[in-house]
Amino acid sequence: MNQYRKHIIIVGTARSGTSWLSETIAQQHRYRLLFEPEHETRTPKGYLLCDQWIEVLDTTSEAYRYLHQIFANRVDCDWIAQNSNRQFKRHLWPFLPKKYIIKFVRANLLAKYMNEAFGIPVIHMIRNPYDVLYSQQRANFPWLVDMGHFSSQKPLVDLVKNRFQFDLGAVSKLTTLELLTLRWCIENVIPLEVLKPYEHKHRVVRYENLFHDIQVFYDLCTYFDILPIKDIERVYKLPSSKTHDQSRIKTKQKPLLTFNTEELAQINGILDVFETKLYPRQY
Repeated sequence: MNQYRKHIIIVGTARSGTSWLSETIAQQHRYRLLFEPEHETRTPKGYLLCDQWIEVLDTTSEAYRYLHQIFANRVDCDWIAQNSNRQFKRHLWPFLPKKYIIKFVRANLLAKYMNEAFGIPVIHMIRNPYDVLYSQQRANFPWLVDMGHFSSQKPLVDLVKNRFQFDLGAVSKLTTLELLTLRWCIENVIPLEVLKPYEHKHRVVRYENLFHDIQVFYDLCTYFDILPIKDIERVYKLPSSKTHDQSRIKTKQKPLLTFNTEELAQINGILDVFETKLYPRQY
């Protein structure tokens, strides 16, 4: 496992602050950020990892081989390297990076496998579902409401049906908000409240705590041996490259009322099905 001593994996549901955290860490000189190598439409082999749940520590599968290439810094495309210094392909020079930050938004179900199969530390970012859903609606990525990858995996379908009496194959009548809530539950409730905890070094970090208290960031730096940039307190709350133009981080305006009573009922209905205690309900 020593070959991955420079690595940190960051996972989290889309719009949970993973871009902000990974970019903040990767501002440090010679820290290499690999951005969403599981993106199925932007990366040639992203489909191998996208929304996948791998239970068995199989070291022969195509997904394992792809992960090994990622962690060895041998996978490159404009999407993965978008935050890298690509002059003379310096981001691929093996002796330059002091740290590798690998950031995912569709690999929460894979995080435990990556942590155990490769021994790489994991930061699991979590953000309250109401803010996540509001931001996801604004971003309007079509894949967010596509449950096809989840419903095609029989072990995952069986787990959800047996544990929560919910059929992932019968979601055609769900509203957009219900589908977004369902994705949030699959990506957070299952790894954090259903499966066994991460075996190796990890932290589950709430976006709300991290954003409002820089000491939480400093604690992460100590725990994961991360060196923050010198002027971190000045740049800490600056928007990431993926922050929406209408985000209150950019506009500096107070948030508007996000969901009405009917919409909250839809969200809470799915949260109740999955019996989550990660965040209190809003009414």
